[in-house]
Amino acid sequence: LVQLEEECYEYHSSMMRCWEELIQCNADILSHFNSAIRDHDCSMSAKTCPASILPQKPLFSDFKDHMML
Repeated sequence: LVQLEEECYEYHSSMMRCWEELIQCNADILSHFNSAIRDHDCSMSAKTCPASILPQKPLFSDFKDHMML
């Protein structure tokens, strides 16, 4: 029983470290994207702004059609 508790504790500690690293990674990515968007917004004029940020044709329409077959 003691060995089982030790294994459970080690597993829990390992999983907590992994989740903390994942959360930190996500925070770093978010910070990078926020900085890139801020820099882009500051250097962009209204004349060069795209009419839409979404593509005219859905990106996964072909994939969806193949899945229906």
